Amino acid sequence: MFACHCRSVTSTLLLLLLVSNTMAAGAADTVQELGPSQDIAFISRQDGTEQRYVVRLPVDFNPDRPHRLLVALHGHGSDRWQFVTQPRDECRAARDAAAQHGMIYVSPDYRATTSWMGPAAESDMLQILDDLQGRYRIEQVILCGGSMGATSALAFAALHPDLVDGVVAMNGTANLVEYEGFVEAIATSYGGTKADQPDLYHKRSAELFPERMTMPLGLTTGGRDTLVPAASVLRLANVLKQREASVLLIHRPEGGHETNYADARQAFEFVIAKSRPNDSSAKPLLTFGDQPRTIVCLGDSVTGVYYHTGGVRAYPEMLELGLHQLFPHAPLKVINAGISGHTTQEGLERLERDVLCHHPDLVTISFGLNDLVRVAPEQFRANLELLVKRCREQNSQVVLCTPNAVIDTAARPVDKLNTYCETIRTVARELSVPLCDQYRVGTQLRRRAPWTWRLTLSDEIHPNMDGHKRMAEELCRVIANQSLSLESAGPPRPSLSHVKSLLQKQQVIRVLAMPPYDELTGPALKKLSPDAKVEVTTWNTAGKSIATLEQEAKTLVRPLKPDLVVLAVPRDATAETDEQFVHGYSWIMNWSLSFGHQEWDCLVVHPSVAVPEVNGSRDDLGRRLVWAQHLDLIDRSPTERSKGEDLFSSGLNDRLKD
Repeated sequence: MFACHCRSVTSTLLLLLLVSNTMAAGAADTVQELGPSQDIAFISRQDGTEQRYVVRLPVDFNPDRPHRLLVALHGHGSDRWQFVTQPRDECRAARDAAAQHGMIYVSPDYRATTSWMGPAAESDMLQILDDLQGRYRIEQVILCGGSMGATSALAFAALHPDLVDGVVAMNGTANLVEYEGFVEAIATSYGGTKADQPDLYHKRSAELFPERMTMPLGLTTGGRDTLVPAASVLRLANVLKQREASVLLIHRPEGGHETNYADARQAFEFVIAKSRPNDSSAKPLLTFGDQPRTIVCLGDSVTGVYYHTGGVRAYPEMLELGLHQLFPHAPLKVINAGISGHTTQEGLERLERDVLCHHPDLVTISFGLNDLVRVAPEQFRANLELLVKRCREQNSQVVLCTPNAVIDTAARPVDKLNTYCETIRTVARELSVPLCDQYRVGTQLRRRAPWTWRLTLSDEIHPNMDGHKRMAEELCRVIANQSLSLESAGPPRPSLSHVKSLLQKQQVIRVLAMPPYDELTGPALKKLSPDAKVEVTTWNTAGKSIATLEQEAKTLVRPLKPDLVVLAVPRDATAETDEQFVHGYSWIMNWSLSFGHQEWDCLVVHPSVAVPEVNGSRDDLGRRLVWAQHLDLIDRSPTERSKGEDLFSSGLNDRLKD
């Protein structure tokens, strides 16, 4: 809760000074705006209740670039709309800072109206941040808030310092153990009083964990604030300054329980500047202009094109797409030299044939997942050194890549993978070779957004296309010294190229289809081409679980070698947990594709096409998995009113006309 006070003459002068300084720094001389509010509902994993948060994107939001995130936490007695709509100084300053710096702006309920970052609010915050990492490419996360929101921002940062890159806390407390305000509300949120739940109050007191507060902090306090006294924040700021942390304290001895616009903007500008990603002074490894450039990516099944990513592209192809996105007129090509099961030993054996014969300007080398099973650590290191040496002898630059992060298994234990990654880092350092540390990036995503990270995997060790996009983004950053996002890049067109070719040749099209599309695919193809010859095999799904359909996919599809697989997993295909659903659904798609490069087409139809009235709890999860696999999806938009058979027929037609 914020008290309303008139702005003093001193505050007005400070505001004018701040605006003057901001303009002198090259910022726009008018306050920029954020885009319209999107009110997002989600089901809390904490207790199954519906919760909400508001998102406002920058007006000029570009999905092809990563963004920073500003999360605004409301005060006591308010909800998610406080920092979205209210004109008071703290709220307006947060919106203006986000707009000026092109940040994604988010305001959650976090268990409004009396939250104080209790366990349920903490769980919701973790889920929201995870969800946002899946929706957008988030570079950094900054928390802000006033009063209860400031207290909650500091508490969350103390609980999860690895997830927070900056905090602006206006008129909050840093010590809930000693705070005597809103006792009943906090006890309700925490499930008990300080005596009942001492651990909860202790862990949420940022003052007691200065070693965790390593992110930049902008703190504002008032000397006459009786609602949330400033003492704990002042003590925290003093300790952090002694630790040489990045802290800006704006204390107004005569101030009360409010922060004026000028002070708030100063706190935001400090934290945003201090938390900005390091602007590397390193030069790009390659320049992309008129001179043709060739890059070869050497590696194993994660590098090569296999079913994990839809059978058409993998991260080398996405690297080329990303570089063309950054340098649209530059002549460049990226060659994929990845083969399933290979180690550094096989990489050496085929280096001349698959890599050096292309006279590459740059070679990326990515091994380790198979080496840790079959190649001793000493030999792995020697092989890496020899690969680098031979590439350099041909005047090719080299980038060494660590493998992607994986799910811990007996076959590939994470502890052992860590040692192989460390060998790669050591070789890169000792030979002065640029390093693309995919493992570090992956583990950071897993730490910050575990569910989003899980959904980047096709199985325990292989990333799906969403994972490959992120790998390509990191390679682009290392090679070109620029950041970008490939999240919006969809499946290649035409998505049904195999069927289209057979139609043009008037050859028989063998279809394996789940109901009701076993009866609809033939008529839909004949509507497009009256002379089409279609043979359909029904893949019955009635009464079957996700696990059963997964096993059927394994034994049915690849031996059949159809020309088209139409997947329509029904809503009533059960899975006890989301993890079981993700595993089974992913493998239904995996087994429905050929092992390597695409040999037949695979199309997914969302349950909403046939039954639009029902919105299953996993409808969006299924959509996300199909997108991550880079398969094409016929879906129903919220405003679509067509019959299911018409929507399917038109969707099939559109994909064959591309």
